[in-house]
Amino acid sequence: MSASLNDSVRTTARGAALRATEWTYQHPERDAPAVAGLDLHIAAGERVLIAGASGAGKTTFLHAAAGVLHADEAVSSGSLLIDGVSPEDARGRVGLVQQDPEAQVVLSRIGDDVAFAAENLSVPREEIWGRVREAMALVGLGAGLEHPTAQLSGGQKQRLALAGILAMRPGMLLLDEITAHLDPDGVAQIRDAVVDVAASTGATLVVVEHRLEPWIDHVDTLIVLDSGSGVRRRVPASALREDPHLRAELVELGLWVPGHDPAAALPAWRRPATGGPLLIGERLAVSRTPPRRSWRRTPPPTPVLDGVDVALHRGQALGIVGRNGAGKSTLLLSLAGLIPVHGGSLRASDALKGEHGAELADSPDRWGSTELITRIGTVFQEPEHQFVRGTVREELALGLRRADRSVADEPDTDQRVEEMLHRLRLDHLADQNPFTLSGGEKRRLSVGTALICAPEILMLDEPTFGQDAHTFAELAILLREHLDRGGTVVAVTHEDAFLRALDGEEFDVSPRDEARPEHNDDAPRSSGAPILSGVRSAAWLGRRNPLGKLAAVLLVTGALVSTMDWVSSIVVVAASFALLPVAGIRVGQFLLRVWPFAVGGVLMVWSTALAGEDSGEVLLDLGYAQVSEGSLELGVALGVRAFAIVLPAVLVFSTTDPTDLADSLAQDLRLPARFVLSALAGMRLLGLLTQRWTTIGHARRARGITADRGVAARLRAFGSQSFGLLVSAIRTATRLAVTMESRGFGAGTRSWARPSTWQAADAWVVLGGVGLAGAALAAAMLAGTYSSAW
Repeated sequence: MSASLNDSVRTTARGAALRATEWTYQHPERDAPAVAGLDLHIAAGERVLIAGASGAGKTTFLHAAAGVLHADEAVSSGSLLIDGVSPEDARGRVGLVQQDPEAQVVLSRIGDDVAFAAENLSVPREEIWGRVREAMALVGLGAGLEHPTAQLSGGQKQRLALAGILAMRPGMLLLDEITAHLDPDGVAQIRDAVVDVAASTGATLVVVEHRLEPWIDHVDTLIVLDSGSGVRRRVPASALREDPHLRAELVELGLWVPGHDPAAALPAWRRPATGGPLLIGERLAVSRTPPRRSWRRTPPPTPVLDGVDVALHRGQALGIVGRNGAGKSTLLLSLAGLIPVHGGSLRASDALKGEHGAELADSPDRWGSTELITRIGTVFQEPEHQFVRGTVREELALGLRRADRSVADEPDTDQRVEEMLHRLRLDHLADQNPFTLSGGEKRRLSVGTALICAPEILMLDEPTFGQDAHTFAELAILLREHLDRGGTVVAVTHEDAFLRALDGEEFDVSPRDEARPEHNDDAPRSSGAPILSGVRSAAWLGRRNPLGKLAAVLLVTGALVSTMDWVSSIVVVAASFALLPVAGIRVGQFLLRVWPFAVGGVLMVWSTALAGEDSGEVLLDLGYAQVSEGSLELGVALGVRAFAIVLPAVLVFSTTDPTDLADSLAQDLRLPARFVLSALAGMRLLGLLTQRWTTIGHARRARGITADRGVAARLRAFGSQSFGLLVSAIRTATRLAVTMESRGFGAGTRSWARPSTWQAADAWVVLGGVGLAGAALAAAMLAGTYSSAW
């Protein structure tokens, strides 16, 4: 950290203190408290690492300390105070960073997202951008202030979340397993940034982690929580290095203890020798965005990885490794046959196709889903994306019922399900809803849904994510059994212990040019920003005040809806295309955005011509209906008007940044900030759910639910995918609400980092709207086609 930056950061407030006295909290509809009788004091400026077995209430405690733990029917007693007041009254003193990077991005541009919390705390505008730049430098986030948040990788989004909290200058930092999504280099960078900030500001630091190694030498105190109870242990952090009894106790709890290798603690095992090739990829180019092979003249998506040569053999254990954003998950999904490759060749051997696979294509992405699941099984990073049935037992049975004849003809499906339940140690939960299981149980079930179909190759995306040492060991044993039966395991992983447990080899996809920036392969890469994308337009119209543009659109729309003629609409259509240069939009791009509305206009012309009242000469007699001069003229007027109304709106919103629009609505029209910013966050969430829809679709295909044939099958598949998206939306929205509240949203009067300004050129936009509206009506009157709609 530079001296000037260090001096600037030192001007922040002192650390905050926390005291819990007999604090108990029980979530609604739970039989036992998450935390009971907690007595705990954390001094101002203290650095604390909180550990405990899964279910010990660590996240509940952090949310309570951040003042975001709200449930009307929850049972709570005792007290939990920050600097002697309730956490709800200490907004701004405490900053919470959660585990899920996606649910912590609020706004569409990096600078605005980092500034969000400082604005909520009413920090003066002249101070905000200095804080933003300092926070970004501290966490190593090198992208510019205007860079879209949608184009960040998961690791970058976690840095972004931390930067947003640091810009608050909080007195206490609460970190809930924030490095779980990061590669080892990213873990060290984030940890060092946090430690530097805590040391420079005097902020109290509270870290919750299963993995103790990265933090134990950088904190003062280790606190171990007991499941459903209070503090089990409170010791100096150095005791973990010195006390063998403490280490043994924490190993027993399932924690990742420094110096203890969970892989070495597994039973002795030797992986069988590998056999012949099953899947061969040569010069592969892969991307999440499907390759475009259509009439639309748009640049093809850029592959995230190119020139990849890989071969998977029977009995092999392969770990796809590399830093965040390198394209590991994209390669895995391509090898799994869930997304097509962009270049090169991917060929399945006869051994993988099997005796019933003579008619199968070479590339797995061209197989039907039922043919895929018995040959290549896929386990996603988020287990819930794969769950489609109401009970654990039904989840396991689904794969067998969807499998092809080689499995489905076996006589006793129920027996195989019971055997798998026993192997997964889920017998006692067979009739429970999969969504109610613990994290480790969900992971084992997701692996079981793939294993029960006996695939030759098992693909796993970050299988150790969120797992404690016990669930890690259980997973490793399951995968060893698969390898013993001649199966193949391919996993995207950052965990060295995972590969050691399976005697696996590494396949590193990190680019040779280490300076290459991280990226998000889910982000759009089309030329020209889509509507309300968060990418600020540099065109003349893009630089104008959003309210001026909105006023112009309303004026033109008002003129069009006041008349029932086609001449006024033609004037607006022609003007919209004439204005494309000042909007910085090419004609081809504009046509791609408006062609659905043009089709809708044509359909309106036809339907009105058929159904409208006949007048004048009959032009077409279909027997059951007629098209007359009058009905056709009315249809053309309505169809062209509908199309014309849309064009100015598309033109304006293609050049309007949603954050700028929100600033204008709140600052100029004085709309409530809570309403405006909630809508803005919802827009970003909508874009995220579009990506989730695709991911859930991949997961359904991996489960054999893709509608390969039949209308009924397609409807069932659509319903299943829609339900999965609904569950994901609810969970993500809940986490996003926690993020916004933890950053002071709604705490009181806020400031605005970006002023909404009105320039002389903005008046020309409004005058242009007046002029276009007047010209359209004048043209209709001169042509004699004006007909009042009222």
